[in-house]
Amino acid sequence: MPGKIVINCALPYANNSIHIGHLAGAYLPGDIFHRFNQISGRDSIFICGTDEFGTPIALQAEKEGKTPKEIVDKYYREFNQTFTDMDIKFDYFGRTTDKKHEQFVQNFFEDLEKKGYLERRMAESAFCPREKRFLPDRYVNGKCPNCGYESARGDQCDECGRTNDPKDLINPVCALCGGPAEFRETIHIFFKFSEFSGFLKEWLESKKDWRANVKSFPLNIIEGGLRDLAITRDMEWGVKLKEKGMEGKRIYVWFEALLGYLSNAMEYSEKSGNKELWKEYYDDGETYYFLGKDNIFFHTIFLPAMHQASGKYPLPYRVTGNEYLRFKGQKFSKSRGIGFTVNDVLQLVDKDSLRYYISSILPETSDSDFSSEEMKEKVNSELSGKYGNLLNRVVTFARNKNVLPIKRESDQADIELIVKMEKFREDYSALMGKIEFRKALSLWLDSVKTVNSYFNDAKPWDLIKADKKITESKLWHILKAVEYLTLAIFPFVPSGADRAWKSIHGSSIENVNFSHLAETCEFTPSESAIIFRKLEIVDEPENQMNLIVGKITFAEYHPNADSLLHLKIDLGSHEIDLVAGIRNYYTLEELKGKRIIVVENLKHAKIRGIESQGMLLAAQDSKGAHLLTTNEKEGTPVTIGGIKCNTDRKIDLDTLKIYEMRADEVDGKIVPTAIIGRNRLSLMAGNKNVEVDGNVEQKSIIR
Repeated sequence: MPGKIVINCALPYANNSIHIGHLAGAYLPGDIFHRFNQISGRDSIFICGTDEFGTPIALQAEKEGKTPKEIVDKYYREFNQTFTDMDIKFDYFGRTTDKKHEQFVQNFFEDLEKKGYLERRMAESAFCPREKRFLPDRYVNGKCPNCGYESARGDQCDECGRTNDPKDLINPVCALCGGPAEFRETIHIFFKFSEFSGFLKEWLESKKDWRANVKSFPLNIIEGGLRDLAITRDMEWGVKLKEKGMEGKRIYVWFEALLGYLSNAMEYSEKSGNKELWKEYYDDGETYYFLGKDNIFFHTIFLPAMHQASGKYPLPYRVTGNEYLRFKGQKFSKSRGIGFTVNDVLQLVDKDSLRYYISSILPETSDSDFSSEEMKEKVNSELSGKYGNLLNRVVTFARNKNVLPIKRESDQADIELIVKMEKFREDYSALMGKIEFRKALSLWLDSVKTVNSYFNDAKPWDLIKADKKITESKLWHILKAVEYLTLAIFPFVPSGADRAWKSIHGSSIENVNFSHLAETCEFTPSESAIIFRKLEIVDEPENQMNLIVGKITFAEYHPNADSLLHLKIDLGSHEIDLVAGIRNYYTLEELKGKRIIVVENLKHAKIRGIESQGMLLAAQDSKGAHLLTTNEKEGTPVTIGGIKCNTDRKIDLDTLKIYEMRADEVDGKIVPTAIIGRNRLSLMAGNKNVEVDGNVEQKSIIR
């Protein structure tokens, strides 16, 4: 039995809501493992916190007219609520803006400098001559030199996971203005990363039980050669350097954020009343890190190199890097607006259903795809249909027939049932200890089927007619098997497991562990045992608007109307005629070649003698009409929050009103939105927000 365990999760960046990809990659697996330790009688602490520094937050604050502190405060509160809503229960959830974290980072930085691992060098940094500022890595975009992804960032490619230097990118541009980035010399402090190549290679190769993806990726990087890294940036929002003459620079956010694991553990210890408590876990225990694929580099190369250089802190015992959870084949992404936030999904389903489904498709060794239709099927057939139905049948039978479960003599079938359940517990525990949660959950489902079969074969509804005492004993053995199942599902759906435990014991499952299974306990079945209700959701809300990018190829004044224009629109595969009431707001020359958004499936209508075969979309405010526009190619489908048109019908103008389209501020920018299902979502062309032409007033109606 191992000693104490520290469970860390990648720190969520405090600039947007937690999405389902984050949940699957880090926070749910970490919580599952922590709760498994709890029912196994193992001592673990679960530590996390927000990552609150960096240029993206500073720029978002500028756009919204707020301070960076106001932005991170907002998301710190939101993250806490989201994790509470999802039963993600940290022992401590800290912040990298905490003064104690800042002091710890500065001390760590100075310690490495004293040990000779830091060096000042002149370096070329990305610079935007139009914005007149140095650009942090994240605000340089270009083509990835490794995989060819067109929208790679200067720090990392979201598609292949490679870490980049802005100079590595092909055709680097400023993410702020879109113009070419220049490279100018400035002084930076470098971490002598290259000195750790041999050590890291040997250390990684010793990790025989790590997942292949977590080992192969960093080993390939090391094989290609590690470069020293600049760990300072030209920016204002970050941990300051104490040195004079370096006032305009801050410590690289990845360097300081990785130290948040330690500073949060120290803060947890101080708040617990024992400042040295963290050492009992870090020095004598095992440290686990749960994170997504795109964070593997930082936790298998950067973090261990930092700890090794310091010589004061243990190396990671295990890094669990999950692959990507995808949404309709695309990686969930906050910055690119792909997929659902956790809060979005919780408007449609309960937390137990969401936790169970995500657990069943965790991208442990390969990418997984999220489907609300599959979630409905899995929850209804497995969690509710098999386990929930078993519990309901047993408890309802006991109550209706007034049968008190009592352990008497066990027949051969009873003995075999408990032996099977004990073997299940052993195999389940082995899989959970190896972080193979999907296999453990599959094994649990097989055992649910075993207990269901036993209940059916026992036929207590017939047995009670002949012998009530034997029926009582049979029921006791069935409920003992249900105890195994309920404790095993607790890490995955803690609230549901607690309701299940109360339905057979009348008390909470909290603080109960596997040692309880050896006890000959009493059962007190409750009156109601409908623990998991069936989901009633559809794959996606109905989107009746077939929106498409069109290019204006011809424009003329309508011959029979003073306020109308006659336009010809290229939709990629074909051309249509439109009649539009924008004559007073755009000249003919302004319109030619412009890409607009067209409702392609609107019923055709003859307007003053010309048939209009669709409708363009524009926002209307006190200044006039503002076309919805994009740089995407004509023929590109336009979705509502990623939801494509899912009807072949022609629609009328009254149908368009259902979607309540308007211009809204999203992340500091005015973009077109529409109501679909229960949510207001942005209009997307490809992976980008559709834009509104000109300076439009917020909440202007789109028609």
